[in-house]
Amino acid sequence: MSESDSSTHYLSGVKAYIIPTKLRPYAIESMKKQLEKHGGEACPSQKDASVILTSLTAAPRIKRHVENHQVPVVSTQWLKDCGKQREHIAMDKYTIEMPRSNNQQQGEQPKATDTAAKDVDENTPDISHEILNRRYANMPPDPLPGYDEEDDPDLNERSTGGGDDDDSLAPDYLNSKYECLRPTPLKPYHNRKLVALLRLLERQREVNMEERNALSYRHAIAAIKAYPRKLRSGKEAHKITGIGEKISTLVQLYIDTGTIPDAEKLLSDEKFRTLSLFVKVFGVGTKTANMWYNSGYRTLKEVLEKAKLVKAVKLGIQLLPHFDQPMSRSDVEELIDIINKELPNVDKHAFTQPVGGYRRGKEQNGDLDIVIASRKLEHTTDHLLKRIVEHMIEAGYVKHVLLMSGKNSNHFGNHYTSGAADMEKLDTCFVAFMQPSTQIMRQVDFIVAALDDQPTAVLGWTGSRQFERSIRDYAKKEKNLSVQSHGMFDRTSSKKLASESEKQIFEMIGIPWLEPEMRNC
Repeated sequence: MSESDSSTHYLSGVKAYIIPTKLRPYAIESMKKQLEKHGGEACPSQKDASVILTSLTAAPRIKRHVENHQVPVVSTQWLKDCGKQREHIAMDKYTIEMPRSNNQQQGEQPKATDTAAKDVDENTPDISHEILNRRYANMPPDPLPGYDEEDDPDLNERSTGGGDDDDSLAPDYLNSKYECLRPTPLKPYHNRKLVALLRLLERQREVNMEERNALSYRHAIAAIKAYPRKLRSGKEAHKITGIGEKISTLVQLYIDTGTIPDAEKLLSDEKFRTLSLFVKVFGVGTKTANMWYNSGYRTLKEVLEKAKLVKAVKLGIQLLPHFDQPMSRSDVEELIDIINKELPNVDKHAFTQPVGGYRRGKEQNGDLDIVIASRKLEHTTDHLLKRIVEHMIEAGYVKHVLLMSGKNSNHFGNHYTSGAADMEKLDTCFVAFMQPSTQIMRQVDFIVAALDDQPTAVLGWTGSRQFERSIRDYAKKEKNLSVQSHGMFDRTSSKKLASESEKQIFEMIGIPWLEPEMRNC
């Protein structure tokens, strides 16, 4: 075969079955065409396949879709990279290690440190085993989080290059250091891959405890997310408030090459991925995660067996197989419906407002934040939070109490609670809440506010983090106001200012109203 033939038929002999889950129909068709065009074959049945391709990353979830356990299961990124290099790449680093059978796993399960571990293992044995034993040195690269190539409006737009004439800003862009003044959608208007790559670098700085550098990236990312067109040059980016010399250089590199190599490397970086897993554990911050890593721990099983852990962190590790499973909007709405149904049994005047990522329009959510107030409790909460949690425990929904604000920190039977800082002077409780339809425990954060404080509580807990930082900064520097989740105050007199709604707070601060879906800085 000639050299030109080998580059054309680089998939010769590959018989691939594509797991359709999490793939758009046109993405599947595109992969099938690539296989057929370059000498491979797309198999309609797994039994005929020599390889199984999937965009899923969690082995236990993949296992549900796999019938032929004799062939390698490989990330779809392998096929993409073969196409980019126009050659058959070795599958080794793209191969997903599948969990062994239950018989093989006997005797290898991590020791349960308390009843919580037993509950988790019984409900999600495969997932528990995988996440506790996940060792990134042996895993293929992760897909680029937050980016879908098939849904990128910039791919069909011809680049105009990076010449000197390309540095004017989009005329309809509000070029301000205050992110709260401009609408920012959940998905960027343009520059989606660039944002995803910069987000990786921001996340790396955060897990490495370089908070100042991480904040610089967050400012730049927020600006680019709201930018109304595809960036044409690093010079154009440098004119945007919040983007400095270093990041504008990265923008130019991305425009020239289509990637940022330092960010791409993180997708296969053992330390970054391990730290990112560790900080997913409830109650674990970057300092603890780095301490574990520097102690030589590379899996959560090693942490459980070797590290000295307080009860809250043990519970956080044991619940991670549940909490790490994302919730769809319908999952979240199931929990909201349950809470709304049970709440009148505690206080018939109480009402709820879901906040957090769900309120900002996220399709996938890691938890549910929900603000609760009572129309009969204007200036106080009268132990409402404690009564709600006790009722939810008795009703069988709350299985574990993870953390309560100090003034509510009591022990309910065997349910673990822990005192903490006042958490902005609101009554807060984070719990493991059993979702009936899936039997998965979900993290639910209850925030109880007096009726007077409900508007600022809703504003503060809706987010995003960067939006909240910005609105507080604007209120302080431009209006001499202090905006907190437990109220808004005049900074000169310390007087608390009354507000009846979120919209009124925006008016008092003097900024244009933004729907929650446009606060995704």
